[in-house]
Amino acid sequence: MNRASRMLTGFALAGLLLTGCSTGAPRNTAGQVTASASVDPFQITVGDCTGPMAEGDIESLQVAPCDTAHNFEAYATTELTGSEYPGDPELKKQADKFCSAEFRSFVGLAAKDSRYDMFYLYPVQDSWAIGDREVLCLAGSTKGGIKGSLKGVAK
Repeated sequence: MNRASRMLTGFALAGLLLTGCSTGAPRNTAGQVTASASVDPFQITVGDCTGPMAEGDIESLQVAPCDTAHNFEAYATTELTGSEYPGDPELKKQADKFCSAEFRSFVGLAAKDSRYDMFYLYPVQDSWAIGDREVLCLAGSTKGGIKGSLKGVAK
């Protein structure tokens, strides 16, 4: 049974405003998260592991060391181009296309064939207006309990 899903969310302008208030995730010299922390979405980088995700505007996320139980792992990012906001449907289309291709490379199976879910963060109109063009792809499970990386698991 295919359990992969394409869940969508957007960065909220509020996420940008929280950047100044957040101390960020504790990281080692290699940039890996060393302890659980609540951070704004703009602080998530490829290789970070997170707690649960929800659809809609996200103001903060829980990050955790990847060797502890977590829900998702950030596996790819891209910068979109253009000066005009292309609209939510077009952004979802571009994010889905990019993250699907990268999911196959990262996990080792197409998202539709994987037991893991695909989730992505993309700009909303307010954040686009102030220069946000990032799409961040995550793989994992809404049920959580993942320990370690999903790189190459082919499940």
